Amino acid sequence: MAVAFKDFFPQVTRSGFLSSDYESFAQVVERANDWMASSGVTVVNVETVVLPNVNTAEEAQQTNIRTSGEVSSYWRQFIRIWYEAPPGV
Repeated sequence: MAVAFKDFFPQVTRSGFLSSDYESFAQVVERANDWMASSGVTVVNVETVVLPNVNTAEEAQQTNIRTSGEVSSYWRQFIRIWYEAPPGV
């Protein structure tokens, strides 16, 4: 069996000059539930992940994420769904 994953990050609801607003975590869970119901995949595990200084699924795939002490950093909470990968993937 091979596994794959899909990440669900909070989407920006309002982008501002100094800050942005994001959808609630409940809305992220709702989108993840919708995907699981419609995708037809066999889900292996669902987890909540919290990482510093990431805003996208692509950034979450980095293996070396740096944060330091004297500078503020933003931590993002998102959902990662692990599922059985289709054959040949």
